[in-house]
Amino acid sequence: MVICEIEFFNNPRGIFYAGQLISGQVVIKVDKPKPVKAVILQIKGYAETHWADPEFDAEEDDLSSGELFNGHVDYMATKAYLYGSGSSIEVIIEPGTSTYRFACQLPVTCPSSFVGTHGRVRYLANVRFLRPWKFDQNFSRSLTVLKVMDLNTESMMLRVPTQVESQRTYCCFPCRSAPLSIRLSLPQGGFVPGQTVPVDVIVSNDSRVTVEDITVRLAMVVIYYSQPPSADTNKDRFVMVEKTGDGVATNSRKQFTFDLQIPATPPTCFNLCSIIQIGYQVEAEARVNGCHAKHSVHTPVTIGSVPLTSQLQKEPKIWGADLQPQQLDAKALILIKEHESEELVSPPNPWAGDPSIPPPHFLEAKHIVPVEQKIKKSKKKSVKKSKKESKIPSEKITFTPLYAVFDLAGESDEPIVRPKVIKTEGGYVNEDLDRSTWL
Repeated sequence: MVICEIEFFNNPRGIFYAGQLISGQVVIKVDKPKPVKAVILQIKGYAETHWADPEFDAEEDDLSSGELFNGHVDYMATKAYLYGSGSSIEVIIEPGTSTYRFACQLPVTCPSSFVGTHGRVRYLANVRFLRPWKFDQNFSRSLTVLKVMDLNTESMMLRVPTQVESQRTYCCFPCRSAPLSIRLSLPQGGFVPGQTVPVDVIVSNDSRVTVEDITVRLAMVVIYYSQPPSADTNKDRFVMVEKTGDGVATNSRKQFTFDLQIPATPPTCFNLCSIIQIGYQVEAEARVNGCHAKHSVHTPVTIGSVPLTSQLQKEPKIWGADLQPQQLDAKALILIKEHESEELVSPPNPWAGDPSIPPPHFLEAKHIVPVEQKIKKSKKKSVKKSKKESKIPSEKITFTPLYAVFDLAGESDEPIVRPKVIKTEGGYVNEDLDRSTWL
């Protein structure tokens, strides 16, 4: 019997930021002599996408045929031999307990861990026993790696209020109505999980159609890319938080303010992963009376991992600027001795430079629906695995990443003043606004 445990020093939950140092130990316990070719420790990180375009097969009465779309990008591919070597034929692991300490620095350009419907970004430590005349034996432990996105070092536009407006008329000329207008405003463009986004919505209804209700939501949009020879794109949209307010009568105007608290979620990522891109947007939607289509407007927001500070920094320090860029290198993982582990120094947490930012806690992203759960909810069609799909290698490990959530309840020196009377479930109505006509 073989027992193999992978432990991380000073980080029992296995949560790291890009650029930090992973250090830990592998403990191997065997109860009798065990012959192996070699024992290899691997720390690897990769992104992969996969989906199928099913086509109905009338002969087999299923949806198994069709084109497959796949993509794969490696971010880490390190390994070290615990027993044996690349040329060894057989070595014997003696009974007892063996401990191997290791260290490996994460590249600064690592995207965040993510598990979606059509792809994922995964990091894991794996111990592989290469056994003669037998299948290899693997022991794996997944870890969460988070992209460092300091909103203070990103674009200055993240501090600027944003506003977007859209109009729609109903019926055709010469019976065309006056416009229904929705204006969506945010105080800034950058936030972090745990913060509350105050969303101001002004609905000016000069049309002859009554607005039944106003819904505001924060949505996560994920774009998946496949690679040649079958290059294509796919998309996921997850609603993170949603609130609904009252309607707006004809020839009137209302202003709402909705507070949307950002749950645990990965940072915005467009530049680090070429096959999975993550973005966010705030949406406002008016459901109107009759058989008319809904009227909506949206604006993008940036979700980071370090919140905006109240004071601008003259020369903000960019995370990882003093670290050497690390390429895919199998030798980046090293084995260390016991006294050397105390000398290892890892870069501090990204928010540690500002004492006003409290340390976050880490939670799962509840709004991201895993692949298995989403398939079970679909009753319209069932896609069976084709023969080609079953040959695609994949790590059969159930793992849910954890993301940082900040407690910034007292961050603002100027609290937002709310009306005394709450008129809707999720929003506040400004009673001082003239509700009879345009201002």
